[in-house]
Amino acid sequence: MNRIDICFSPALLSQYEHKESVVVVTDVFRATTTICTAFANGCKDIIPVATEAEALTYKGMGYLTGAEHSTERCSFADFGNSPAEYSVARVSGKSLVMKTTNGTIAIKGAADCHSLLIGAFVNLQAVAMRCKELDRDVLIVCSGSDGRICLEDSLFAGALTSLLLAEENFSTASDGARIAVALWHQANRDFSGFLMQSEHAQKLIRHGFRADLTYCLRKSIFGVVPELKGDKLIVRNS
Repeated sequence: MNRIDICFSPALLSQYEHKESVVVVTDVFRATTTICTAFANGCKDIIPVATEAEALTYKGMGYLTGAEHSTERCSFADFGNSPAEYSVARVSGKSLVMKTTNGTIAIKGAADCHSLLIGAFVNLQAVAMRCKELDRDVLIVCSGSDGRICLEDSLFAGALTSLLLAEENFSTASDGARIAVALWHQANRDFSGFLMQSEHAQKLIRHGFRADLTYCLRKSIFGVVPELKGDKLIVRNS
């Protein structure tokens, strides 16, 4: 029986044994949603980095670069962290480098695992199917906000856990997973309204990104599941 657990912040990752597990990293608002969008629009691969200095180095090597800090695009970057920027015309067939405030840091921090998948509401069903295929313990890592827990990532963790628990080969004894599932069941009555009240949602609205929020809350519109292979995110068979 495969176990499911949830790490609500990368700051807590050292408390979880994950080296032989499937890790699903989520940063709903907005990094993992943007990554899924880029691949759905034909992106070849994405190199996630943790610092602006690394992103600048790749930029100097000729890579298209997405870089964001505290919701805003970095001055040197070709893209920020809005999924709307990663259109077919701009990313199809291209290799990208991406640095975000929380999401890419979580990816780099959790990379020492059996398999690392990128999850968001936009590919929720596809991620659940891939976890089932890999048939291992699953740790869902929430990117959070500057080391703190955030509502949207916790809610995604509850949604994914609920889907996996419906499969006969998954179970959980984790209080964190039970909390997230209970939250998901409560919030799903008014999914969008519930999350629009979150700290991060309110911050994005203040910065003019309300349209991004609506987009990030669309469920299972993509079948892509980005996976980390070496230092790059790819989509299998791409």
